[in-house]
Amino acid sequence: MEEERWPPRAKKMKVSPSSSGLWSLPDEVVVNCLAQAQISRFDLAALAIASKSHRSLVSSPELLELRRRMGCTETCLYVCMRISPDPSSPPGWFILSPHHRLNPIPSNHCQAPESSSYVAVDGGIYVLGGLIDGHRTQDVWFLDCFSHTWNRAPSMKMPRASASANLVDGRIYVSGGCVEEKANPINWSEVFDLKTQTWGHWYLPKLRFSFCQSVVIEEEKKVYAVDEGRRSFYLLPSECLFWRFSKTSDDFIPGTRNDWCAIGKLLFCRGTCGRILWCEPSELLWKPVMGLEEHYDICRLSTNSAGNIVIFWNSHLRQTWLWSAEISLRREQSEIWGKMEWSDAVFKLDSLSHSSKILFSASVLVSAK
Repeated sequence: MEEERWPPRAKKMKVSPSSSGLWSLPDEVVVNCLAQAQISRFDLAALAIASKSHRSLVSSPELLELRRRMGCTETCLYVCMRISPDPSSPPGWFILSPHHRLNPIPSNHCQAPESSSYVAVDGGIYVLGGLIDGHRTQDVWFLDCFSHTWNRAPSMKMPRASASANLVDGRIYVSGGCVEEKANPINWSEVFDLKTQTWGHWYLPKLRFSFCQSVVIEEEKKVYAVDEGRRSFYLLPSECLFWRFSKTSDDFIPGTRNDWCAIGKLLFCRGTCGRILWCEPSELLWKPVMGLEEHYDICRLSTNSAGNIVIFWNSHLRQTWLWSAEISLRREQSEIWGKMEWSDAVFKLDSLSHSSKILFSASVLVSAK
C-alpha cells in the first residue's frame, strides 16, 4: 500500500513569461513602460531574444515612435576591423556592449577593403573612398547607427584613398588622396554638406605632401594637421583660411604619432612602445600621459562620450584576444595623468584572423528617428 504523504505537495505551475509581471499587461501599456524606462538598445535586444511576443513588442513601430518623441539617446562605441585573411574582403563592423564585448553588426559588402576615410556624425558614420582592387573610388557610404543599415550617399567628385576628412559645423571637409597627375587646387579638396547632402568645392592649396594626421578642435572649429613632410598646419575650413606653423614639427615622424584625437582643447595620440601622448595644439610638443605603468602594444586609440580614452591591443597569451581599456584623465599643472577605469578581453580572434587590424573606432550619439 502506497504511503500517503502529509501535507500533500502542491503541484508546481508553469508560469509563462508572457503571463506574468510586465508582460501580463496590455501591449500598449508594455510599450509605454519600455519607452518611459528609456531602456538601452542592448537590453531591448536581450528582451527580444526571450520570446516571439517580446520580439514583436521590442521591434514595434509604436515603441520606436515613442522613443523618438521622448528624445531617447545613447552613445555607443563602434569599431571597424579587418579580420579576414583575404585582403580583398570588406572589413567587419562591431559595437562595444556595456559588458565590454564587441558584438558584430551588419557589414557593407560594397565597402572598400582598405584606405577609406571615416567620419562619425550624430546618428551614424560616413565611409569615404578607399581602394578597391588597387583603384581609388568615389563611393561614399553611410552607416545608420540606429537601425544598423547601410545607405549609399552622394559620391565624391574625385576618387580618393587615405584622404583627410574632418567634420566642422555640419560639413565634412575632405582633402588629398587623389591621383597625383589629376590633382590641382580646384579638385584637391571638396566639402560635403550634411543637411543638403551635396558636394561642393572649398579652396585648399595643393600640397606637396598629403596630410597623414588631422584632428578638429570643436570649440575653435579648427583643423590641426601634419603632412608626410612633417610640416604642421591649422585650418579654418568654413572661412577658407589656411596657416602653416613657422617651423617643422621635429617631434613628429610619420608612423610614430597615430590616431590623433581631441579632448577639450588638448590633443592625444598613440605613440610607440604602447605610450599615450598629449600636447597643446599650438605647440605640438608631445608628452607622455603619466600614471600608466603597463605599456600595451596599442593598435588603436580613440575617445568616448565621457571624455575618456579607449585603447585596443592584442594579447597572445594562451589564446589570441583583442583587449580594450578605458582611461580617464586629469590635469595636474603641466602634466596629464591617466587612470585605468576598466580593462577586458572584448573579442576572440580565431586562427585565421591573426593579422586583424582595427581601421576605425569612434563614439556615436544614437537616437530614435
